Amino acid sequence: MIVTTHDRSDITPDSPDVSSDPPRWMAQGICAGHTELFFAPHAERPPSRLRREAAARQVCMRCPVRIQCRDHARAHLEYGLWGGESEAERAAAGYAVPAPIGGRTVAEAV
Repeated sequence: MIVTTHDRSDITPDSPDVSSDPPRWMAQGICAGHTELFFAPHAERPPSRLRREAAARQVCMRCPVRIQCRDHARAHLEYGLWGGESEAERAAAGYAVPAPIGGRTVAEAV
């Protein structure tokens, strides 16, 4: 598998896609106040990451804006778990973050 990032050169500060205000759908997310579930702490070990992400996915699967959240993360190459999708899963779908945290990468199948 070849991992690519999507070209964002068409986005300017004046583009409707980029704003300092959070998107309207974020106010409907049920994840508010649970940041620790969606973003890895420093030096998190793989077993802890799996448990944390499983708990985060349970929240995401009940969320009415899960798809908008996932699509936002894909479009903005976000870190963390968004819309039930991890960085690694977004990378596998072709939405890799520029510098994976802790050197996490998607292995290229040859």
